[in-house]
Amino acid sequence: MRDKENTKALWTRPFLFLIIVSLLTTMGFNMVYVMISNYAMAINGSLAIAGIIAGIFSISALLVRPLAGMSVDRFNKKHLCIIANILIGVAALGYALSDQIPMLFFFRVLHGVAFGLSSTTNIALVTEYIPKERMGEGIGYYGIGQVISQIIGPNLGVYIADSFGFQPMFLIITLLSFIAAVMLLFLPYSQERSNQNDKKIKITINSLIAKEVIVYSIIGGMFSFSNGIVSSFLILLGKERQIANVGLFFSVGAIVLFGMRIFIGRVIDKQGLTLVVNISLIITAVSMMMIGVAPVLSWLIIASVLKSMGQGSGQISLQTECIKRVDASRVGVATSTFYIGADIGQGLGPIIGGKITDCFNYMVMYFTCAALIIGAMIVFNLYQNKTKSKSVSVC
Repeated sequence: MRDKENTKALWTRPFLFLIIVSLLTTMGFNMVYVMISNYAMAINGSLAIAGIIAGIFSISALLVRPLAGMSVDRFNKKHLCIIANILIGVAALGYALSDQIPMLFFFRVLHGVAFGLSSTTNIALVTEYIPKERMGEGIGYYGIGQVISQIIGPNLGVYIADSFGFQPMFLIITLLSFIAAVMLLFLPYSQERSNQNDKKIKITINSLIAKEVIVYSIIGGMFSFSNGIVSSFLILLGKERQIANVGLFFSVGAIVLFGMRIFIGRVIDKQGLTLVVNISLIITAVSMMMIGVAPVLSWLIIASVLKSMGQGSGQISLQTECIKRVDASRVGVATSTFYIGADIGQGLGPIIGGKITDCFNYMVMYFTCAALIIGAMIVFNLYQNKTKSKSVSVC
């Protein structure tokens, strides 16, 4: 638990410690995801198999989320984080040793399960060191390590794999994961929760899903839905329209996202959820429409800035609200419920986007995405008004 004598301090040693651990963990993830399809192709040569190997990670993470959230609320968060990082290291080592697709498939599933546990547990653990009145600010700053890894990780992974081979890259990721696990051993932490001593563990719907935050999970999933579409089809859109250097979209977006993480948390804590999420959804929808009609790179860059501003403020505010909506004993399940929406959105985006593009074109696909985001905004405001009226009637 955070130090009792300084409960309002945010920049404590444990908080900084966990930012570094998050950076190491997500650095490995970002190094792998850009190269795993190429590695599968080198083993098998089948694009279809490579797609399955790449996609099974998200499915594994999605399936483990409810159990991960329940485990976080019942067991020692620090120990779970250590286990998750060890498993990530084992999976990365398994990648390096894999010379057949079934073996690679097994370690890819293990990596997905471990990452699903890690990402859920990390957020729940760091909230132990964030004052509740500064939760938005704290979660925003905590994500800085993840954004840095998004900027550095993919390029670093490509450089190492191209210069030295796949195996050295995987071994470096293994080392990073084990370093993170060792660092966590020195994290000052004691769990003073009565439910940890419960000998009987009852699995119920409430222990797997936080029903009170499902709507926020769905709204947050819309940001991931747009991410899935952009990640899957932007390069192809650039080729069709003969727009060079489309990769700058992602670089600029990561830099803007980094900037948003620095200050948006304070805005969330002061302005409240409804205003921030509405603005975030509007500018995200505008960014999708800009991509849909973009004739030149400058349009895409502007869209990238808008999209990162919307995603950076919207997802942080919704995740913060999910944590605030539950008591301390259910932070884990609230976090996992939020991530379930993100996993589903990330997975459905390319599938639905591909179907629309096959029937129409890229412009229709991105405009449809914008329309769905506006629809999500309507649902969000109806829900906010409903919950507000209930709270007023209770008073």
